[in-house]
Amino acid sequence: MLKYMLRTFIVFLVSYAHAGYNFYNIAPVPYQLDQVSFSNGSLQLTKNGEVKRGQGLFQALRDVGIENVQALEIINALRDEVEFSKLKVGDKLEAGFDTAHRLVSFSFSQNPAEKHILSLDPITHQWLYKFKEEHTHWYSRIIEGEIKQGETLQGTLLKQGFAPDVVNNIVSALTCKVNFRMNARVGDKFRALIKERFFNEQIIATKVLYTSYEGSRAGSHETFMYEDAEKGSTYNAHYTEDGQALIRAGLRYPLSRLHVRSNYGMRRHPVTGRRVMHRGVDLRGRTGTPVHAVASGKVVLATYNKYAGNKIAIRHRDGSTSYYFHLNKRKVRRGDYVRSYQVIGTVGSTGRVTGPHLHFGFKKPNGRWMNPLNKRMIATPKLTGERFIKLQEQIAQIKQKMIDLDISKNSNYLLAQIPNLPVAKPIKFYDIERLIASVTPEESTL
Repeated sequence: MLKYMLRTFIVFLVSYAHAGYNFYNIAPVPYQLDQVSFSNGSLQLTKNGEVKRGQGLFQALRDVGIENVQALEIINALRDEVEFSKLKVGDKLEAGFDTAHRLVSFSFSQNPAEKHILSLDPITHQWLYKFKEEHTHWYSRIIEGEIKQGETLQGTLLKQGFAPDVVNNIVSALTCKVNFRMNARVGDKFRALIKERFFNEQIIATKVLYTSYEGSRAGSHETFMYEDAEKGSTYNAHYTEDGQALIRAGLRYPLSRLHVRSNYGMRRHPVTGRRVMHRGVDLRGRTGTPVHAVASGKVVLATYNKYAGNKIAIRHRDGSTSYYFHLNKRKVRRGDYVRSYQVIGTVGSTGRVTGPHLHFGFKKPNGRWMNPLNKRMIATPKLTGERFIKLQEQIAQIKQKMIDLDISKNSNYLLAQIPNLPVAKPIKFYDIERLIASVTPEESTL
């Protein structure tokens, strides 16, 4: 009897919600509900959505019933965990409401295996964050081929069915070593090692670990992906075997870890909520994190105001100027000359802000603001010390993985599909059964 009454109540509630009213029939519900469920002993109404082409984050949130004031709360609560600057079509959103149409939960996902979840604490009314990650597998494989008449490397890879972002990563890694416009020829050979992340037999992420190109005019070139221990490290990039960064010229990043909290362009201010032009990017950083000069130059501004807090500006040789706002401490003075990557201050929360971060801005020589991330950036021209040693270790692993994959082509066993293979020496075929029995479903070392 109780189950019957409960079922009748839910049907009654859903019928009213789909008719455009909340349970108490006080205010219209501006969308069709997708699900009704119980959460923590109370009824919750859920609306699902996804980012559509041409939409910004606020528009996508509005489609799931979250208006601008609440949207600003959600964005501020997730800003340090999610890079909304990398918002893409198809990203999933889910909003949960109580029967009075109050937002009580929210989740955001950029792939099926990972979800960022917010829930409203009923006592403190603060948003509580949780990250949920499903079990996935990484597998490696080799891409190879040659350039045919009337084709380019990019066109050949796209023709083979690879996603544009994977193709761009391969081509970009080789661009600084190969002048494709002048030196590419029919018959040139290319090779790449990629690592793909699978969830429910679907590829949700791809990393390009190695690329090579060989041609009669272009010569022979190899690049290796270096992965730093810290997620989002600005050192994560392709290098030559001797540790040389694959970029001809560029500025360095002001922080050793790159996480964009707020991008360049029009946005809703995190404090005022008003829509204004954001003439820079906000980079996540803890108070006291060193801030580096992105290039050598002269300090033309080192002062404080109530909006930007402690701020520094550096004029560079080409006439451009870089800006650093909300610093906790300034370590240079106006008139000082600084070298590239010199520590000029530390991350802070001075001025009008919601929390510690670095506002990084850039002006062209003509005085116009620009997106600083559009300037060519580089963490370092060459890896040294512990990072160079780690690069050599990763290169050895990459080479061993490619040997294993080449062996698997000529065997009845697909070694590439076995996670966590040892990389110390080539595997003997009589060891395969022992390896299969001992393997664990963890992410591969490559």
